[in-house]
This record gives sequence, C-alpha cells and structure tokens, in this order.
Amino acid sequence: RRMLKTMKIYELFNELKDMAPGFNPKETCDTYKMGDGEAEIKNVGVSMFATPEVIRKCAADGINFLIVHEPIFYNHYDKEVSNKIGYEKENLVEKTGLTIVRFHDYAHAANPDLIAEGMTKYMRLSGECNLNKNNGGTDEVILNEPMTALELAAYIEKNLNIRHIRVAGCTDKKGKRIACCFGTPGGVVEKLEDYDFVLTGEICEWCEGEIARDYAQLGQTKAILVMGHIGSERAGMVHIADILKEKHPELNIKYIECEELYSYTE
Repeated sequence: RRMLKTMKIYELFNELKDMAPGFNPKETCDTYKMGDGEAEIKNVGVSMFATPEVIRKCAADGINFLIVHEPIFYNHYDKEVSNKIGYEKENLVEKTGLTIVRFHDYAHAANPDLIAEGMTKYMRLSGECNLNKNNGGTDEVILNEPMTALELAAYIEKNLNIRHIRVAGCTDKKGKRIACCFGTPGGVVEKLEDYDFVLTGEICEWCEGEIARDYAQLGQTKAILVMGHIGSERAGMVHIADILKEKHPELNIKYIECEELYSYTE
C-alpha cells in the first residue's frame, strides 16, 4: 500500500505566497495568526473570515489549517487582541488547536489579482474582462450588451449568491463599462469618473454614495454597486481553494462559508 506524502502547514503557506512571485513587502498581514506552522496538515479549510462558526466547523471536520482573507482580531495586522470578544475568540481557537494564516496581500499582489480573477470568473458576465490592476491599469469588464445597474445587480446576486446588492446612483440607464474595486480598496470615486458602474464591497455613504447620486441626478449614467465586503471577495477565496484542490488532490481542502454579515427582514 502506497503511503501518501505528508505535508506541513508552512509548506502549503509558502506555496500560497509563491503565487505572487517577486512580491516581497517590508511588512505584510499575511502571517500566522495562531497555531503551529510545523504541524502536519490533516485537512485544510479556506474562508473569508475566521468567525467562531467557521472555527467550530473546522473542529467538527477535522481541519487543522485554516486560510482566511481578512483579519481575525479586527485590526489589519492582527498584532494584538485588544478587546474582550477577541480574547474569547482566541480561547476558542486554542481549544481547537487550529492554525490560522491570512492570505490577503499576496493574493492581491498576484498578477492577475487572484481575488479579482475569481470574482470575474464566477460572476459570469458576458463581455471582455481585463484584469490590469497590477499592470498599472484597472480591473474591468466591458459588457457585450449594456445593462442597467439594477439588472447588473440582480445578475450578480444570482451568480454569486449575494443576498442584497445596494445601488447608489443611476438605475434606469444602461451602461457597459464596469470597474472592479472588490473589497475596500479606495479609488471608487476616481473610477466612477471613467466608468459607468463600479463594483465594490463597502463605501462611505456621505461621500462616495452621495457623489454617485449626484451624478445620476445631473443626468449621467453612473452608479456604485455595493456588494458587501464578503460578497465582493468571497468568490476569490473559492477560486483559491479550487487552485489548491487542483494542485494537491491528495489533500482534503474545502471552502467553508462564513455567511454574509447582515441580516434582512425579508
């Protein structure tokens, strides 16, 4: 009987970082948050956030290595646990023996951006997709057939299983040029100058939101589609899980849904 080669957590984490060759930042949030990189991999989980429910699912499924995109303790570098609920979460992770790493900076530094690549793949928009951000351009989709912002929102909601996309700006005129600003990268207003629609995760309503509304009320086909932070990057992490599954069929790798943040009355 052939023995499967064992793999340590740090080896797979290094492979993740190798997806962005040449990227060597002085400081990065892509570090071990908790656990032991020298441990042998049993099963691997991938998610957007290490919520308590995700941590519990890992424990139930025998997962000892969790890869997440966003912070665990509510600050970018996760250098400290600064509040009571963070300590409770830390205790929960310690009880499970889970090792958690963040894969954020390297994912976005890959060329093309791995998150944008996954998002555009799973949105399934019919048109020309240009992932140019890391070449000094803009991640964009140019639709084959124009759509209104509401039609676009409904289409994306269906394909990405997003509960609710909010639209700020023009809703009744059709456009074709879409800028992709997934997550909260900034630059939304600047992109809106050159594109009909901007897809993003979060905005400041009194600034970007009101600018989009003013564009519309002054007769221009401009809108921001606010997908929620998880909705705007989740498919990117699903994509990364798919890459790892293809590369390592010997490992049990699964995407664990952390669910969107907000609840709705209907």
